[in-house]
Amino acid sequence: MTKLYFAADGDDVGHHLEYLMLRNESAKIFEFSKVFHKAMLWLEYELIESCEAEIIFTGGDNILARISKTDDTLNLIEKIRFEFQKKAKSTLSIGLGKTPREAYFALKLAKTSGKNCVRQFRELEDFLDA
Repeated sequence: MTKLYFAADGDDVGHHLEYLMLRNESAKIFEFSKVFHKAMLWLEYELIESCEAEIIFTGGDNILARISKTDDTLNLIEKIRFEFQKKAKSTLSIGLGKTPREAYFALKLAKTSGKNCVRQFRELEDFLDA
């Protein structure tokens, strides 16, 4: 079975926390952190259960995993992203690739093209032709 790397990063999490810190909103920081952390734990579990994932790294609002690729992988990842948003009250950008570098590149493309989406790695020439 083919494997894909899955790289995800929470959207504007750091900015949101900075805003709350500047406003001295410690109770809101605690609540956001608790909710977001719980959603990240759910994301790990869901990737393992639904995508046969091997978690490589997780910390803060980031995760890198190797998942099984099927015909329905993109639809499944979109469902997971949507459910994460409901649980975390925050969005997630996701990159997919054959290597960690490709997944990271796709993640950066997702972040710079509006966030809250899934992007798959394509060679630069493919982007120039599009």
